Amino acid sequence: MSLREQHPDLLKEVDIDEQERWMTPLVNKVAMGHRPQGVMDRCIIRDDTLRSGINTPGVYANNSIKMVLAEKLEAMGVVEAEVGYPTIPEHIEFVKMLRNAGSKMELGLHTRYYDPDYRTEIQKTVDSGADLVNLVGYWGYIMTNALCPQNWNGDIEGRIGDAVSHARQSGARKIAVGTDYHRLDLVARVARAAKDAGADRIVVYDVRGWFVPETMAFLVRYVRALAGPDIEIGVHCHDDYGLATINSIEAIRAGALTCDVTINSTGHRCGNAAFEQVVPVLESLYNIRTGLDMTQLTPLSEMVAELYKFPIARNRPVTGPHMYSYGGSHLGGILRGQWYFWENIKAETVGNRRSVSFGSTSLRRGKTAPVTVKIESMGLNPESANIERVFEKLEKLIYEKVEIGEREVEAVIHEIYG
Repeated sequence: MSLREQHPDLLKEVDIDEQERWMTPLVNKVAMGHRPQGVMDRCIIRDDTLRSGINTPGVYANNSIKMVLAEKLEAMGVVEAEVGYPTIPEHIEFVKMLRNAGSKMELGLHTRYYDPDYRTEIQKTVDSGADLVNLVGYWGYIMTNALCPQNWNGDIEGRIGDAVSHARQSGARKIAVGTDYHRLDLVARVARAAKDAGADRIVVYDVRGWFVPETMAFLVRYVRALAGPDIEIGVHCHDDYGLATINSIEAIRAGALTCDVTINSTGHRCGNAAFEQVVPVLESLYNIRTGLDMTQLTPLSEMVAELYKFPIARNRPVTGPHMYSYGGSHLGGILRGQWYFWENIKAETVGNRRSVSFGSTSLRRGKTAPVTVKIESMGLNPESANIERVFEKLEKLIYEKVEIGEREVEAVIHEIYG
């Protein structure tokens, strides 16, 4: 029997996925209204763990390690990935390894068009066999003085026009153009120049992780108005204020087609938008399809933690072990087998595991208390005088160990009840 049939009153509060993988509050629909005009019902998730992820302090992943990860990404449905820099020979070799292995992913290389030798970088990207020449450049005062002071007050239109033209003449299959987005007058010049030069995609960057969600949505619409309806728009967010995931979501809702993400928020400083969070948020909360196998999210997160030697926080959303770990007053519904009692998206849907533990707050008394529910679920009488003896024994164990597992609780109950 389906959840809808078992609990018809649930439908007064929530919208249940047809496959019963998740549920969302109906109030979300009221708040969001209809899908805004220009927002697509799909998003291309571009993995950047293979490029930005290895900028994480203390992380080095050689090509053998990255091949293992790339194979996992492609197997779960990833169709685009940013895989390195054309000026690093090891990264060029990685592109060739992927091609020799038969990878069908669209591969991009971060190619600096702000560098004086930008034509050489473009040529190296094309010669490597990469599909996307991902042109990155900076024109605002802050970034140009940090990375390329010779470009201050430079010829934006001339540089972008020549870079895109050179890439196309060199045989580039796809060309993207990005910049810093701190001054709208410069953004307008970059967007128009990219369009006029024939670029395929414009990427909206929050390079410092300091934009608010409203800004990301505005910038996507601004670029769309300047560049027209045909050019693709991508988004790339950093997580310095913990906003990379919601900033990416808002950019997608405003009309961005592609979204750069990294597994476990790896990357410069605080990393980028989290692959394992953006995907389920799009799928379950916004009904925007990614085409990815979400059951691989937790295994993927655990793989990167191991390969990059970058541990996952226990309370990390979606893939952390505490996401589906239940204790205290939350235990009742879970012990009755009612996943929807606390889970917005089922543990199995994202490849995570459900666990139960009894800590000090599990020792409260009452008919709905965790220990009472557990005794009842075992077919025993929770009204028996034995229950207080169960509590006394559990108190000793829990205060000694901090928390105990469900099997230990069952053993105590069997010992007391006989």
